[in-house]
Amino acid sequence: MPSDSQEINVDLNPNEHSAIKNETNDVKKEDVKYVASNGAPVGLNADQRIAFALRDFLVDGSPSMVLEDDGPSPSSTIDYKLPYIDEIGDTGSDIIQSDGEQPQNHETDEVLNNAACRLRRWRAASRKLRRPRIINNLNTNSDCNGLVKSFNAGHTDLADRLRSLAAASNMSASAGELLSLAPPPPAATAPPSPGCLLTPSLADQSAAEYFGSSPECCTDSSVSKSGNLTGTPAPPPGPRYKLAIEGSLRVCCFQHTRTVVDKILAAKFFRRWETHVLCMLDDHVISKTPSGLLERPLSYSCMQEVYCISRWDPARKYCLRIVMPHGSLLLQANDAYTRDQWYYSIVWRRNMIRYRNFLTKSVRREVVLKELKNMVDFAMTTPLQDESVTRAPLQILTDLISEEKESPGWEEWAENISSVAAPLLAERCVNGELCALLARLCRHRPRSAPLPALAPPVRRVLTRNVDFGKAPHARQFVKDYISALSAHNSGKSLVRRFVEVTHGSRAACPHPRAAPNLASVALAAIDDHYRERPTPHVCHDAEQDVLCFADILEHMCEYDDWLVVVGGVLQPVPFSVSAMSCPQVAARLGNVLNRLAHDPRCAVHTCVAHARAARPSPPSWLRATAPTDPLVALGHEQLCQLWGDMLKTLLSCCSKRKSFLQSMSKHLPDFVIVALTGHPAALEILCLMLEWEVASGEQTQLEIIAALQGTEVGKQYYRDLCERQQTLQRLQAQGGPRRLALPVRATDADVAALLEAGALGNLECLSLAFTSVTSACAYHLIKLPSLRYLNLWATKFGDSGVQLIAEHLPRLQVLNLCETPVSDKGIEALSGLSSLRRLNLNSTKLSAEAFELLRKRLPHLQEYDIRYTEAW
Repeated sequence: MPSDSQEINVDLNPNEHSAIKNETNDVKKEDVKYVASNGAPVGLNADQRIAFALRDFLVDGSPSMVLEDDGPSPSSTIDYKLPYIDEIGDTGSDIIQSDGEQPQNHETDEVLNNAACRLRRWRAASRKLRRPRIINNLNTNSDCNGLVKSFNAGHTDLADRLRSLAAASNMSASAGELLSLAPPPPAATAPPSPGCLLTPSLADQSAAEYFGSSPECCTDSSVSKSGNLTGTPAPPPGPRYKLAIEGSLRVCCFQHTRTVVDKILAAKFFRRWETHVLCMLDDHVISKTPSGLLERPLSYSCMQEVYCISRWDPARKYCLRIVMPHGSLLLQANDAYTRDQWYYSIVWRRNMIRYRNFLTKSVRREVVLKELKNMVDFAMTTPLQDESVTRAPLQILTDLISEEKESPGWEEWAENISSVAAPLLAERCVNGELCALLARLCRHRPRSAPLPALAPPVRRVLTRNVDFGKAPHARQFVKDYISALSAHNSGKSLVRRFVEVTHGSRAACPHPRAAPNLASVALAAIDDHYRERPTPHVCHDAEQDVLCFADILEHMCEYDDWLVVVGGVLQPVPFSVSAMSCPQVAARLGNVLNRLAHDPRCAVHTCVAHARAARPSPPSWLRATAPTDPLVALGHEQLCQLWGDMLKTLLSCCSKRKSFLQSMSKHLPDFVIVALTGHPAALEILCLMLEWEVASGEQTQLEIIAALQGTEVGKQYYRDLCERQQTLQRLQAQGGPRRLALPVRATDADVAALLEAGALGNLECLSLAFTSVTSACAYHLIKLPSLRYLNLWATKFGDSGVQLIAEHLPRLQVLNLCETPVSDKGIEALSGLSSLRRLNLNSTKLSAEAFELLRKRLPHLQEYDIRYTEAW
C-alpha cells in the first residue's frame, strides 16, 4: 500500500470513445520489470498506465505485485499504513480482506489488461449513472496542461473499487456489479439536467412543438418528442421521506478525521455512546440536552461528508457518519428508514445552504447557471417529500431572478434562468412572487420568452384549486403567458393548442377547476381592456392583444364538458357595453352563443335566458341580442337568426310554458321583426301567444296577426292556428263522457286523434296507465278544461309534460305519477296546483328536499305516496 506522502499520477481524460487496442502482445514479458513503485514501463496505453499507477491497490494489502530477480522492490521496505477511508459502500461487496492474506500471483501483462478492462467498465458505468462525484471528490492538483491530475493517498475511493474488482480474480465485473460498488446514494448527487427544449425561432415551430401532452391533463395522449421535457430527473425508486425535524438518536464521536474507521468499527469497541434528542434547524443541528458530545451546535457548513454505514456489526448497523474538520460523528438510528430519513434530510439542508450561498454571491453568470442546473437536478432527485423541500429551491430561484430586474439585460438573464429551471417549474407549484417575475418576463419580451419552460407552471395554476382573489399574481401570470403566445406569427394555432392541452385528450377534463380558472382569466382580461373605453367604440391596434382571450372562450365551447362551465360563467352577461360593441369581440361572442343555443342540454341552453343573479342591464343574452336594440355588434340578419335559434331551443325544452311567454311579452316587437324574416321559432311563439291568450289587448293581437300574414310561412302558421281554435271549440263544447280510459297500446298519436274526434267538454277522469304516451301528449291534455283526475301510472311521462300540465290545468285534484321518470325538476312545478288533494309519487326520482318543499307549498294535500323514493 502507498504511504501518506506517495503521489499517484492519473490521467483522467483518456479518449474513451476511441478504440482501445491491446498492445500487450507487442511488449515482451521479460522487458517489463518493475524496479520502482512509480516507474511505468514504455508501451502502455492510457488505461494501462492508470492501472499501473494504481497497481498497489489492485490486490488488497499487497505492497508490490512483481519483484525483480535481484532483490525486493524499494516500496516493499516502507512501513505502509492503511488507507484513509473516505466513505464505506452501503451496497454491493462486503468483502474485507485481512492483512494476512497473500497477494495473488498474476503475470504482469494479464494483470494490467484486466485492471484496464475493469477500469474502463467502471468508468463507463459511472458516466452512465451520472455520478461524477466518485472521481471529483478526490483531492486533485491540476497540472499545467490540464490533462493530468495528481492524487494523494488521502482519498482512496477509486482505489477501493479497483481493489474490490481485483479481488474477484479474473472474473469480469458487469455493469450491475459495478453499480453495487458505488456507495453514494442516488439523491446525494443528481444527474445533469436535460434543460429545456428550445429553438432560436419560435415562429419556425409548429403548435405541437410548444406544448407536448401535459402529464397532468392528458396522461393517456401521445407525447410529442419535442414538446415535453423528456429526460427530466426523477427520484430514485424506493420509499419517500418527510424532512426530519426532531428525533432521538445515539451519538458517538471520534476526535480525528482521517483514521482507520473501518477497523475501529469492526473492533466493536467505542469510547461511549450518548442518547440525544436532535433538532434540525435551518443552519445547524442542536441537541435538546446540550451536553457531552453535542455541547455545541453542529453546523451544516462544517460537515465535510455525510454517508451511511452498512458494513458493520449487526447490532449497530443503522448508522450515519458525519465527517467534521476535527472529528467524525456517528449517529445511530433504530431502523434503516429513520437512518435514511436523517441522511437525506442532512444532505438536503447542507446542499441548500451551499446552493444559496453560491448562487447569491457568485458574479459569473455562466457559473451560476451551471450551479443552478445542479440545484434543480438535486431537488428533482431527492426522495424527500415535504412542503419546505418544495419551497426552498423555488425561493432561491425567485431571489436569483429578482436580482437586478431593473437592469437592461434582465430579460435575457431571466430567460436563461427559466430555461435551466424548467424541470423544477414543471414539477413544483410556483409562488406569488415568482409568478409576478415570470409574468413580467412574458410581458416585456413576449416573442422571446421561454414558452415551453413556462407552459407546465401555467397549466398547474389552471388545474389546481386556485383562488385568484387571493393570488392575483397567478392570474396575471396566466394572462401574460397567453398574450405571449398570441404575439407570435402562429399565435392563433398556439392558443388553440394551449386550450387543447389544458383540457386533455379525454372526453371530460380530469381537472374540474381548469375550465372555471381559464374562463375567469379570459373574462378578466377582456374586462380590464374595455372597462375604461368610451361607449362609442373606436377600433384600434391594441385590440389585437385582447382578442386571444375571446378566442379562448370560443375554443372552450368545442368541448361538451366545458360548454356547461362557459354557459354558467356567461349567463349574467359579464361583458361591458364597450366590449360587446367591438365587432371583432362580438363575432366571437356570436359563435359562443350559437353553440349555447344549439346544445340540447337544459343546463347549457337555459344560460341564454334571464338569470336571477344577473346584472340590471343587460339581464340576459336574449336582451343583449334583441334585434330592436342590440348590445352585441352583429349584423341584423345574424342577430335575427341567433335570437330565433335561442327561442327555438328554449321552446323545444322545458320553457314552453305560459310563464316564459308572459316574461317575453315585452319583447313583442323583437318577435315581430324576427317573424318577418321567416324564422319558425318566432312564428310559433306568436301563434302560442294568441292560442294561450298571453297577448292581451285587441291592438296587440292585430299586430301579431299582421306579422303572421306578412310572409308565406307565417300565413301557413296562421291557418293552422285557426283550425286548432275551431277544433278546441268543438272539444270544449258541452257533452261527451265523464270518464275515459285508453288501452295499453295507446300512443301520443292515439290521444291526439281521440281528442279531435268529438266534444269532450265534460271529461273529468282520464286514465292513461300502462300506455306508451310521453310528455308530447301534454300539449293535447291541457285542452281539457274540466279534467280533475289524471292517471299516468307506468308511462314515459317526463318533467316537461308535468310542467306544462301544472301551468294549464290548475283545477287538477288527483294525479298519479307512479313509476314514471319524473324528477325534482318536474315535481317542484306541481307546487302551483293549489287544488291538488291526492298525489302518487311511488317509485319516482323524488328527493327528500324536494318533497319537504312540496309539502310546504301544498298545505291542502291530503294523501300522498312516496314509497321507494329517497324521501321514503
